[in-house]
Amino acid sequence: MSVLRTAISAAKAAGIDTRRIYTGLSARSLEAAIREQGLAPLRDRLREIVPDIGDQYSYDLEATELEAFWEPKMRGLHAFQIDCLRQAIDGTNGEDPSPISVADIGDSSGNYLRYLRALLPADRLGRAISVNLDPVAVDKIRARGGEALLARAEEMSLEGEPFDVAVSFEMMEHLTDPARFLYNLARSGAAKRFVMTVPFVRNSRVGLQFLRSGAPLPARMTAEQVHIFELSPDDWRLLCRFAGWRVGFQRIYYQYPRKSPLRLTAGLWKRLDFEGFLCLSLVPDTGIADRYADW
Repeated sequence: MSVLRTAISAAKAAGIDTRRIYTGLSARSLEAAIREQGLAPLRDRLREIVPDIGDQYSYDLEATELEAFWEPKMRGLHAFQIDCLRQAIDGTNGEDPSPISVADIGDSSGNYLRYLRALLPADRLGRAISVNLDPVAVDKIRARGGEALLARAEEMSLEGEPFDVAVSFEMMEHLTDPARFLYNLARSGAAKRFVMTVPFVRNSRVGLQFLRSGAPLPARMTAEQVHIFELSPDDWRLLCRFAGWRVGFQRIYYQYPRKSPLRLTAGLWKRLDFEGFLCLSLVPDTGIADRYADW
């Protein structure tokens, strides 16, 4: 990484637009990483199912050159997340062909459930519901014909039969109280399995980059825009175990290849974004949580 940093510093000193360098390296790194991790075919299929993911979030993306890698970045992440979700579904139902139910907690677009409905055999996906505290996201999903619940994740109530799988993609780091959310979900028996993905960091930290950087504060911030707790895999597993879950499987998706010279971009990703993303597939087990008296 020191060689890469030196080269970029030299380019900057020479008056070269380093953002273009970042964009080019990031795009090449992502493509190599996606192919190395066997996610390219699924990535391409997801692009066919939902050609435009520009409305993935409730806020508008700024028109900068760095957005050139936003679409491939999100496509690779979506492929990883859907691959993990399919693995969890296989582990929950096995060869049982009966419909499965899925709750997407923190869903801002309905895209993941659209992916799933297209990828699974006909009538395999039963009830599918999205949960978000943002009325803009809820209205967007309902306008597309999806079922959506307006609720804060920590306080939601998923009524009816337990969902076969609840998922939370890039939501846990936005919660003010992830332990209580995990405990409430486990205690309620609302889901037979919970699949979560979060940014992969090697050392736990408080996020809040807008405060850490000292940048001017916006007049209003939403949960969608702010990371609060960014934990290491070990600490996420500990928190989940304490709050009523045990790990079924764990996977890590890297945004850089680990077997080519482009692995040098690892430090670049760590500095400007994240090295990758962690997935934990969890099964309810409240044995430890029930010993804690002060929930």
